[in-house]
Amino acid sequence: MKVFTLGGGFVAAHLPYPVVNEKFEISEKLIDTFLDFQKPDVIVNCIGKTGRPNVDWCENNQSETANANIALPIVLARACEKRGIHLVHVGSGCIFFGESPNTTLVKDGDEAHTQDLGWKENDFANPKSFYSKTKYACDLAIGSMKNVSVLRVRMPISDKNTQRNFINKVKGYKQVIDIPNSVTFMDDLVRAIDWTISKQKIGIYHVVNPNPLSAAKVMQEYQKYIPNHSFEIIDELQLDKLTTAKRSNCILNSDKLRDEGFFMTPSEVALENCMRKYIKNI
Repeated sequence: MKVFTLGGGFVAAHLPYPVVNEKFEISEKLIDTFLDFQKPDVIVNCIGKTGRPNVDWCENNQSETANANIALPIVLARACEKRGIHLVHVGSGCIFFGESPNTTLVKDGDEAHTQDLGWKENDFANPKSFYSKTKYACDLAIGSMKNVSVLRVRMPISDKNTQRNFINKVKGYKQVIDIPNSVTFMDDLVRAIDWTISKQKIGIYHVVNPNPLSAAKVMQEYQKYIPNHSFEIIDELQLDKLTTAKRSNCILNSDKLRDEGFFMTPSEVALENCMRKYIKNI
């Protein structure tokens, strides 16, 4: 099977497939020429604007963000559909914000509280930042096409020492939040993409590890190896005063992935394994 990766960013750097070095533009002619020449069976699209150093950049560069996150994937998906090419598109779980509509009542002795079961693939999203709006717009446009898989990831964590890694981002902040969020460990994402291709899975999947983590939890694991690292825990209201774009805090439900036979590593186990390798890499 002939598989190519589009994009030279963080996610693409973890994948084992050949990376296409051509700079893609929103041009049906250029994309058609590439597909007809290479004749791939599968395209893994990792092209997208997430902003540097963070999504605040997207608020001030909306045309570039929309072109990369909406227009280009749509043209690519249509071109792949004409040729029967499987398109695996890397999406984002940041399209959701806050508690999901899927909750259950959990009893703890005489007390009871609601537990968030997480946003499901077919739930209507409520994106806040411009970046998140573009990612959701793309999902709405291509997510139901017969040749497309959309894999939504959140807060990608890797053992690579790179600025796009969530560990690198968070350890650079003096203040972090302690709010549970779904996360995606890159080792599992690589396996999930391979599974999606080999099983020819179509549709939208939440590719997140079981059990959410917080930025504070990740830094506490980091402190086990770097004890002198310090940070302050702040709440969401304080965070909003420090950022331009509203940050997404949410839990994604990944039951669909599990029910179809793919199992992600539990978050706590994945964090321990990943951090141990990460420390060696730095």
